[in-house]
Amino acid sequence: MAKWGEGDPRWIVEERPDATNVNNWHWTEKDASVWSQDKLNTLLVGLTFDGPEGTCQTTEAPNLQGEATVNNRKGKLIFIYDWEVKLQWTGTLLDVEKKVSGEIEIPNLSDEHEVEDVDVIVTTKKSSPEAQKLKELMHRVAPAVIRGKLDQYLRCLKEEYSQGVILPRRVSEQLPTSQQNSSLTTDTRKRSPSPRSSSPASRPSGSKIGYRLPTTKITLTESFKTSVDDLFTALTSQELVQAFTRNSAKVEAWKGGAYSIMDGQITGQFVEVERPTKIVQRWRQTSWPANHYSKVTLELQQESDCAKLTLRQTEIPESDSDRTRDGWKRYIFESIKSTFGYGARLF
Repeated sequence: MAKWGEGDPRWIVEERPDATNVNNWHWTEKDASVWSQDKLNTLLVGLTFDGPEGTCQTTEAPNLQGEATVNNRKGKLIFIYDWEVKLQWTGTLLDVEKKVSGEIEIPNLSDEHEVEDVDVIVTTKKSSPEAQKLKELMHRVAPAVIRGKLDQYLRCLKEEYSQGVILPRRVSEQLPTSQQNSSLTTDTRKRSPSPRSSSPASRPSGSKIGYRLPTTKITLTESFKTSVDDLFTALTSQELVQAFTRNSAKVEAWKGGAYSIMDGQITGQFVEVERPTKIVQRWRQTSWPANHYSKVTLELQQESDCAKLTLRQTEIPESDSDRTRDGWKRYIFESIKSTFGYGARLF
């Protein structure tokens, strides 16, 4: 047995002010869920969105479901959060008294996504010319404002819960200032052992608890010798998708609709469908770890002699980046061109 004052300092507690969790070696956790609900409600309710056509405002947050925790391990802070948010909004056009109401859904505010990649889905409760104009205003203005507020929430979360999680060291063991700053860095990129992430079904086989899948993103641009409307139809019609993939497919091209192509090798869900210019999907390959989805955004733009398609895909497993990129080019883009003749000159 080591003499007093010798041996591993992690086990010597007598000279510590609190006599617990020496050198912050053990895992500690704080629940920030209730605080987060109040903070998100404060930040997201009462927002105003102005445009030349009118004004809209968020009125309430009927759904704030999720959790947030702050963990300390070896002097390193790990922030874990996962929220689904629904907001109600109302708006009016200039010189029109009729009110329009709708909903904003934020389905994936979590430590697995950058704030810029968080979905902001705007819908209206009823269809009308007024509703369509205000919906366009919200699509144009609301996402940037809301993501700014979500970024503010994360900054406040770190400031509020960084206090008291890292415990003081003995005076004789204080680190130099540069090392203290390093040891207090926060990490929202690595998940802790929580009920959500520790089950075998939610992580790669053989991975350790707290494993975070390395991911990357790709951007592709392709031109098709057709109109934007025809290209949009080719991407969202089940019959046409089966034609160019030469396999069975399920394509429910509406918000929340299912998506499955290549005999189920690629599956997902439609998050946003704006004919004929935009499609957003949750998208995964069967070879990926269970329950891991990427985000696919397809934007279509009419050029003078073609339809231009820009694809942005995030959260792709790093090891599958090249195969995913090649798959889009070979099995989707080139196949659409050869099947429907969209590689030929339009005019």
